[in-house]
Amino acid sequence: ALRKGLDLIGGLETTICRGDTVIVKPNLIKPAHYKTGITTNSILIKAICKMTREEGAKRIIIADGSAVGYNTEKAFDETGLRDIAKDVKAELVNFKKSEWIPVPIPGGKVIHRIKLPRIFLEADVVINVPVMKTHDAFPATLGLKNIKGVIQEEDKKRFHKWGLSQAIVDLNKVAFPDITIIDGTVGMEGLGPTHGDPVNLGIIITSKDTVAADTVAATVMGIDPMEIEYVKLAKEQGLGCGDISKIEVVGEKLNSVIRPFKQVRLDFSKYRERGIFIHEKGACSGCRHTMEALISNLEREGNLDILKGYSIIFGQLVHIPDKLEGELVNIGVCTKKYKDKGYYIPGCPPHPEDITLFFQEKRKK
Repeated sequence: ALRKGLDLIGGLETTICRGDTVIVKPNLIKPAHYKTGITTNSILIKAICKMTREEGAKRIIIADGSAVGYNTEKAFDETGLRDIAKDVKAELVNFKKSEWIPVPIPGGKVIHRIKLPRIFLEADVVINVPVMKTHDAFPATLGLKNIKGVIQEEDKKRFHKWGLSQAIVDLNKVAFPDITIIDGTVGMEGLGPTHGDPVNLGIIITSKDTVAADTVAATVMGIDPMEIEYVKLAKEQGLGCGDISKIEVVGEKLNSVIRPFKQVRLDFSKYRERGIFIHEKGACSGCRHTMEALISNLEREGNLDILKGYSIIFGQLVHIPDKLEGELVNIGVCTKKYKDKGYYIPGCPPHPEDITLFFQEKRKK
């Protein structure tokens, strides 16, 4: 399936030259086996490395940096990639331990300079291999979002303050991969990107245009690609084709593989009876997905009561309720105008861990 998928976009021989250094960038968000749907299928990574070697690549590097707070070295072990790297004579690189080089971003809207790993910048070819998953800040996390794994941990946090969607697009202006292979062998639905349920879809999507790959993947997941803000912005800013009607889809018929992924959808009003007052109006998908995932995760963990006694507001059109119940907490940059009226958690959207930490600290006091 991999060879066929690559042949349909011209084959690796049109991208890789003899003697090249090739980086294969999976999604290793945390230490977990691929069958959970959390990480990229290690069998797929092995096959990519073998085919890359066949094309004459001199140096093959499997590289990523896990999410903030997670150990990339453990992820190499848990996924089996450490053994696979030995087998295919590839190197393993933990981006978190890289030498960093400042790189200007021409046309950057929220980021004008960012530090990237020297080894990433010096590679001749980058093959991006994300997993098809739902996400806590977006309807889905796909190819463009997967490139966020190459940056420093500090910048991963800053992306939420700078505006996550536009920051992802700005990053891709200087770190756009040569080939994107979206791993839909085992995806994830529900509480992605780490707490959802695996989806045994059994497909891969290949393209030299990451925006097009993400657009097709979203369609397969039953998601309007333009509801994924970073895909919409990437299309508008000319990074690739985000119009499904203009993308030539070859191989399997698109309609034959569409399988809608479950999304977390909450009725915030039902939490009033538990003393949690949530007010939303005009929120983008980022803040809404963040809050839905936050509440669902706290409920799953039995920790929802840390939100008790607060009125939580978010969204571009939201106002402080006339009858304020509990202490006011303003979520996201759209509520900055009310920050003097209560607590304020900045971000676009705020990182779910920052929101959780805020309420945990308040509980301790």
